[in-house]
Amino acid sequence: MNSIHRRYLVAHLPIFRLERCGWTSDQNVVLVEEERNALRVQVTTPAAAAAGVRVGMTVTQARAICPSVQIERRIAQDETEDLSELATQLLRISPTVAPLSPNALVAEISRTAMVLARRGDATPPQRAGAERAMVERVRRLLSRLGHAARVVVADDPSTALACAAWGESDRIVPPGASSDALAPLPLGALGLPANAQDLLLGLGIQTVGCFASLPPASVVGRFPPIVLLAHQLACGTARPPVLPSEADDTTVSLRQDLPSPVVVLDALLFVINSMLRDLAARLAVSSRAAVHLELSFGIEGGSWQHLSIRLGAPTRHSARILSLIRARMERVELAGPAEAVIIEVLDPVPFDGQQRDLIHRQRATEELADVTARLQDTLGSMGVGVPRLVDHHRPEASWRIESIAPPDVAGPSSSVGASSAIARAPITRLDPRSPQLCIALTRDPVAEWTGFSSPLPAQQPVLLLPQPVAIDVQLAAGGRPSALHHDGRWLSITAVDGPERRSGAWWEQRPFCREYWRVCLCDGRMAWIYREDHRWALHGWWDAESA
Repeated sequence: MNSIHRRYLVAHLPIFRLERCGWTSDQNVVLVEEERNALRVQVTTPAAAAAGVRVGMTVTQARAICPSVQIERRIAQDETEDLSELATQLLRISPTVAPLSPNALVAEISRTAMVLARRGDATPPQRAGAERAMVERVRRLLSRLGHAARVVVADDPSTALACAAWGESDRIVPPGASSDALAPLPLGALGLPANAQDLLLGLGIQTVGCFASLPPASVVGRFPPIVLLAHQLACGTARPPVLPSEADDTTVSLRQDLPSPVVVLDALLFVINSMLRDLAARLAVSSRAAVHLELSFGIEGGSWQHLSIRLGAPTRHSARILSLIRARMERVELAGPAEAVIIEVLDPVPFDGQQRDLIHRQRATEELADVTARLQDTLGSMGVGVPRLVDHHRPEASWRIESIAPPDVAGPSSSVGASSAIARAPITRLDPRSPQLCIALTRDPVAEWTGFSSPLPAQQPVLLLPQPVAIDVQLAAGGRPSALHHDGRWLSITAVDGPERRSGAWWEQRPFCREYWRVCLCDGRMAWIYREDHRWALHGWWDAESA
């Protein structure tokens, strides 16, 4: 794979410091702080700015211009903590995030864009499409959290921040075009020291592009080093910084302090559910999964109560983890009202989609009976089961989960006991002319014929989706599928097998009638799709052996 060209996403939140206090852009509000022996305006809402209030004015001047303006005092420490907490929301798209004080967030998205484009050698249009998707996702995420933002992607976080803070809309700066993107911006976009900026303005240099046209030697001799760094940025030759990576942290832990003591289980689960979604995002961006969680509750009075939650398999699926926590908490009584909740992943494991050990990595050679007994002890006897096929016309309803008895009490009729007996029974191959085979065929007309060298092909894919996913399909001549749209891109179909018609439930208001196709995609995967009432859906995936 070629070396990855670094790309950075920056979200600029112009009135974050007022939004975090509960104010909105349509209110006449200013944030003030003591500066030069007076309370001066640091941030204004668009409404206050429209009334004539400007940053740097004293409170007296602001009230003289807009008598209805409201004043909010700045608390720097709380502001920094809130910005850092908001930066963790970008872990949904990248493991390398950081706050840019006072009102911006940055994420390094190079590898994330590669993953979204599905190939390490993705073409520039594919990468640009992935970056546009991330820009829109971040903007909507911050909007749901109550923050107006302008989002920009560029080769350097300083370039992206300048374009976001001084630009008029979200944008994607193409690779290698940082200097062109900065050129039309005013000189103030570089954040130069006041005396250096005044000197440059006095020389008639009004824009970043004019500043970049100066010879580097003239800048080195007349200005401090910070201005030289700004000149390198304007020329597009600045070296981007290294952001801290969440994946470098070996522990994954979240804490939520509750505004008031909580005793209702549903209220606690509501808080835990929100925390689990953030936890799953942190695990996903670092390619890890959880097998063991510790749930801690801060009890009113200063004590703590801890619950250990073991998962049935390495997972980062928040809904599955929540169901286990709910089942455990229904059997546990807290010592008092909860004031805080901490969720910690104990020993997160690398997760590549293959299940290794059910509980601990060092138990990979553990007997199945021991694993089953330990899981039943952890999850309950009804929490461990085996899938069984069911004769049903709808594929999604053709199986169910049956509980299995503990191995130590399994009788002859239990599924575990029967499977163990079968496993221990010696395999005897009968001669086709032997009397024993003739008797067996007489007694059981559905006898297995041992002449097949390989099993028959599966009639249904191994990986069946819980619910069909709607897709778009292009048809070739003759009505056969030629391409499908999945995961945000079109995939061409290289081979088609079908249609297979399945129908039933004529007594229902909407009878079941589908045409199934087995299609091979250009990336090598084999999909199971169907058409019903002129709508297409993806229903499952075939593995290499069953296909």
